Amino acid sequence: MLNDLISPINFIGTASINRNDCICRGDIKSEIILHIAHYVLINSDSKLNLNPPKIIIYGLGSCIALILYDLQNKIFAMSHILLPHSDNIKNNIQIRRPHKFADCSVKILVENMITQGAENQNIKAVIVGGSKIFQNNFNNVGAENIKVVKFELERLKIRITREDVGGKRGRTIIYDTKDNSVYVKPTGEEEYRKLV
Repeated sequence: MLNDLISPINFIGTASINRNDCICRGDIKSEIILHIAHYVLINSDSKLNLNPPKIIIYGLGSCIALILYDLQNKIFAMSHILLPHSDNIKNNIQIRRPHKFADCSVKILVENMITQGAENQNIKAVIVGGSKIFQNNFNNVGAENIKVVKFELERLKIRITREDVGGKRGRTIIYDTKDNSVYVKPTGEEEYRKLV
């Protein structure tokens, strides 16, 4: 089964050997579409890494795209977070897709990176998303997602180097692991802009 989790560009999901929330293969153009509650973990130091992928999320609204990277050890990760808390899951039921929740995803993504050779002091973060898509006073999941992700990163002493959060519009995001660049295109706009 481990062989099913390693592609020619060495996408690794060690913590997900018995789960199906790790995206393990890019398409012919080395692009990975990252769906809600899934993650990608890439060890670019591998000799198998022939073409570092671009990871894409279309229509990112109140969700958070969490990017973690260790440039020194060439380990890159990204998750697509839907909700802030896993607290509503009762009776110690194992969470099937922990990357759905901010309070789980940050910690697990860091642990997975360290397992692949990243060093905690080298890991940095980029966060994108958390829009308030629905204009009512009852639902501000986006703001809560931002708050929980930032809290968890701070707790783990991981610095946010770039962010594009909040607002009232969705976004499309492209993370290019070849050069660690992040491009964002707000809904309704034609051009991507690079986050710096």
